[in-house]
Amino acid sequence: RRACTANTRTELIAKIQSWAQDTSSDSSPVFWLSGSAGTGKSTVAYTICQQLKAEGLLGASFFCSRNDPCARDRQNIIPTILQQLLHRVSPAYASTLCALPLGEILPEINRHVNELLVQPWLRARASEPDPNNRRHLVVVVDALDEVESDGSQLVGDLIKALLAQKTTFQGIKFLLTSRPHPRIVEECEPIQRHAIYRMEQISPGHATKDIRHYLHTELPQLQEELDSTVERCAGLFIIAATVVRHVRPHFETYKPSIAQQKNRLRDFERMEIMPLESDGEVVHVDALYRVVLNQALKQRLSERKLAERIIYAVVTARRPMTIAQLAPLVMLAADTPDEEAVTTNINRFHAVLYISSGDQRVMAYHKSFSDFLLSQSRCPDHANQASSYFFRRASDCLQVMEDCLHFNMGDFPSSYFLDSEDKDLVRRIKANIDWELKYACQFWAKHLSSMRHDNKANTQHLGQSLLKFFRHKVLFWMEAMHLVQSDCRPAMYLARDWVYDLHVNQLNVLMAAVDRLWASFINSPSSKSTPHLYISSLATEMAMSKMHSIPLLEWQSHFPGLPDVQCMGINHQHPLLMDGHGRSVYSVSFSSDRTCIVSGSDDNTVQVWNTATGEQVAKLNGHNGNVNSVSFSPVRTCIVSGSNDHTVQVWDMATGEQVAKMDGHNSAVWSVSFSPDGTCIVSGSDDNTVRVWDTATGKQVAKMDGHDSSVNSVSFSPDGTCIVSGSDDNTVRVWDMATGEQVAQMDRHNGTVQSVSFSPDRTGIVSGLDDDTVQFFDSTLSWAMDEDGWILPTTLAQSHPYIFWYPPTLKCTLSNPLCKVLISKFGNTRIDFTKAALGSNWHSVYQAPPASS
Repeated sequence: RRACTANTRTELIAKIQSWAQDTSSDSSPVFWLSGSAGTGKSTVAYTICQQLKAEGLLGASFFCSRNDPCARDRQNIIPTILQQLLHRVSPAYASTLCALPLGEILPEINRHVNELLVQPWLRARASEPDPNNRRHLVVVVDALDEVESDGSQLVGDLIKALLAQKTTFQGIKFLLTSRPHPRIVEECEPIQRHAIYRMEQISPGHATKDIRHYLHTELPQLQEELDSTVERCAGLFIIAATVVRHVRPHFETYKPSIAQQKNRLRDFERMEIMPLESDGEVVHVDALYRVVLNQALKQRLSERKLAERIIYAVVTARRPMTIAQLAPLVMLAADTPDEEAVTTNINRFHAVLYISSGDQRVMAYHKSFSDFLLSQSRCPDHANQASSYFFRRASDCLQVMEDCLHFNMGDFPSSYFLDSEDKDLVRRIKANIDWELKYACQFWAKHLSSMRHDNKANTQHLGQSLLKFFRHKVLFWMEAMHLVQSDCRPAMYLARDWVYDLHVNQLNVLMAAVDRLWASFINSPSSKSTPHLYISSLATEMAMSKMHSIPLLEWQSHFPGLPDVQCMGINHQHPLLMDGHGRSVYSVSFSSDRTCIVSGSDDNTVQVWNTATGEQVAKLNGHNGNVNSVSFSPVRTCIVSGSNDHTVQVWDMATGEQVAKMDGHNSAVWSVSFSPDGTCIVSGSDDNTVRVWDTATGKQVAKMDGHDSSVNSVSFSPDGTCIVSGSDDNTVRVWDMATGEQVAQMDRHNGTVQSVSFSPDRTGIVSGLDDDTVQFFDSTLSWAMDEDGWILPTTLAQSHPYIFWYPPTLKCTLSNPLCKVLISKFGNTRIDFTKAALGSNWHSVYQAPPASS
């Protein structure tokens, strides 16, 4: 990285410095710098870091990057910041962190901001003798849009936590930079206006002046020729920087003469830079990239083809590769990998590609080059060929896994030990899973999802390869992914989405089984001992598959040594299949007379089905986003639906016409329900609110504020006088329908509340959590005890604070009556270990198929 050239971006840097040094209580704890690609956000951020470090004000920095798996993983951001802060703050902060259950918190990304950063900081500051005598430290997080899943969730968590504690959270500020991604823009709305700056706010005159100064500094011997280049940069530093790299390469072995530099500069003087709209950003660099490509590809045909294969491989790779790793990928089958030829060709693209000095990986200077090369509209000469590399990469990955994956990838000697107890496991993993196999395991699905279905032959080839993979190798892939600490679920989501149009039933069955098996394994104690992927989780999945009449013969025939698991107490009736949605189904509900079922789906539709025949009765179109929740009215005349498009819609059951549309929520609607008399509808939303609507008019009747996070589930009491809601803030709350006031709150949840409902007699409330438990609360009891020993009132008629305190020494004598039932997810299961292969003999659970199969 490099800092801004001296005497450029001076006003912006001064504005950020003024904010950083403002210690007043009304100063915003967050400053957001945004701008489109190539405007110089990262360079400004690096400059600020240097200046703050010199002044002793830099608390920590994290520069996100798509090129680096560690730098694009949100899970690493807060822990890395904490590690840097430990060297800058008081010992009280370090001792506070050491007291935390880090092993429990670190895997839970959503807990990082509040439990690792905000709360420890508040406790440490409170213990200092004069906390207000300390200058503010600044934490810089750059390029949040390059975090996987765009970084908006981290931004939202951080801003909510800081603003909630604004009066007490002093001593630290955050400078964030990103592109103006829509979700990041939405999360940054609460930031004070004076602490938000867009790079596009820099006046054209100032931008041109800065670029002229930069070019004259970098190309001092070409000053007379630079005026035209300055104008063609259109205020974008990425164009200026690319021109500099093209005109004057940074090679020790090659120093172009002044005459050669002038000739290269003339290439840019002859080009036209045409603004092009792409993904909401105006792109000015396309003509520049065309010049770079044309210059680099002026070679003999065979050499040109090699150069093209190199740039296609670089832009389609999901992780930057070294020269040694690239060479065998880009050479023809009959050729010997030539690392020198690869290096020479990469140097031809020195304006857009570079080889990192540390690990010698090949990277693009800017993501905009990859976007350009893969865009059919922007780069038609190369986009088709580059996109075809996704097919090649997906095929290569599947072939590598076919060749290298096998049973017991970790060479485990026994099934009796935890992975953490195996001192030699790390060495064996490195020996058995090299970079090529690890890359294939982690990124095959991403390459697959990037490939279009327009080439029938390629699609069929990959479909057959996938079927073979899921029949014979997928279990070993899961084992390998667990050993390299990667999650299978994102890959399975991408693969299911790509496979949908192939209509290969056996493949769909196997993929569904993989989903269930991985969920069963990763969410259970079995995951602490990798052999139990097979011994425990696979044995149970096979038993469950038998129950659902889905015999996984391909897997069963090769695992004769597994325990015999039999699950009992379940009705084995054959299910009635209702097939018609184009994507995942999120919500279903019966009509009051049980003759119909309504379903809501990711395909944006609401569909109604006959329960006797399974035939579709109606298809209701009108939502512009996922339909998350559906419900029938009590007398089956209407259907209500809630969607990601922020609306609640009501449909006439007889005609299928939309009869009402409720606008008011500011985010996705997760849950909807009719009142017992059908006159009202309640909705819960990602905007943290519960709202009540008049069914006939569609007008909002009430808005209940109180939850601190998304409201996932809402329901009326049987008499219609109360509403219960469950939220991501780990609470269940009860609201008075007449007044809209909160009348009760149940806090004793160890996870987010996904579903809530009243009992038929209104005396109980049941909640379902993401920690795999169901809890039942007696709403008639008048008191409960919190974790600190305080006795609280809990009747729906009152919501007063503490009644009295119960000493810790006596807590064991007084049970907490509020939660009467805790229901586990596990059912009635019988396991026969007679024929099971365990311990040092566990390898014999698997019997390899004959080589011919």
